[in-house]
Amino acid sequence: MTVPWRIRWRGLSVVSVFVLLIGLMTWGCRKADESAPAPEWVVQVGTQKVATAIFEADWAQRQSQQERPVPAGDMLAAFVSDWQAYLAAGEMGLLEDPEIQKAIRRVVAGKVRETLAKSLSKPSSDAPIEPMEIETIYRSQSPRWQRPPAWNIAWLVASVSPKAEPARRAAVRERLEGYRREILAGGDPKAVFAILCSNHSDDTATRYLRGELGWLQREQLAGRMGESVAEEAILLNPTNRVSGVLESPTRMVLLLHLGHRLVQMKPLDEVAPQIRFEIGKQREEELKRALAQELNRRVPVQTNLAVLARLKAPVVPVTTPPPPSPMPRP
Repeated sequence: MTVPWRIRWRGLSVVSVFVLLIGLMTWGCRKADESAPAPEWVVQVGTQKVATAIFEADWAQRQSQQERPVPAGDMLAAFVSDWQAYLAAGEMGLLEDPEIQKAIRRVVAGKVRETLAKSLSKPSSDAPIEPMEIETIYRSQSPRWQRPPAWNIAWLVASVSPKAEPARRAAVRERLEGYRREILAGGDPKAVFAILCSNHSDDTATRYLRGELGWLQREQLAGRMGESVAEEAILLNPTNRVSGVLESPTRMVLLLHLGHRLVQMKPLDEVAPQIRFEIGKQREEELKRALAQELNRRVPVQTNLAVLARLKAPVVPVTTPPPPSPMPRP
């Protein structure tokens, strides 16, 4: 049998413990509040107290764009106006606008990528590209830097119509044969060829350049001269410098060999900017892949392929610009 005073004592004990717990919690919260005071605020916009640190950060950014000191009062007016507009946007429901949400999403996404990129980037990714690294790639990929063979050819051109009579074509050929004999008889074939080109060549692009086409590769020669004439140009050499008269449907030509360049390695100085660019691009791609992997780890993605397959690209209407206004009559 339970004694009544014991029942009262137990009830009082439970109440006392409950009161004690509430007291401890209140005291703990007070101690926590005392240890972590609320951040200092510089202005209250509506019900929003804006921390001084936020104001100072905006102030420092604006000051960095100005040459003269920006007073706090001048800064405060624009600062408060931005906060008022932002809070008013929430009240007006503008923050739910899809375009504004998209803009906010892009800003936040950019900041997230920037933050993750700093943590994911390797120490070597920000290091300057050393000359030794460039030279290593240059030597390990030597076939990439080979300059193909090229020929330096000059030509003297006589145009002839595809519909020309045989006698007309024969006369043009005989004229070029005479030029060829003159070149071979001269002491300096290059000098004689240059004079004949300036006086008689029908190719206006090279007529006053001594007939020189410059250094051209095989494909370039074929594109300029035609396949059959280009093959004859390739067969010329320092001993047999002048070609015979070569015909095509639209012209007859004489060729002069000026030089032949074998396969060469491009100098390192010439290709170093390209290698440097490729190294930087490779570092960027590696960081992009690491960033994509980290985002996939943090936020998995699942695509509804059935829905995606039936979606159609939006049709953009073609707009015709309005016609210009008529000129005023005098």
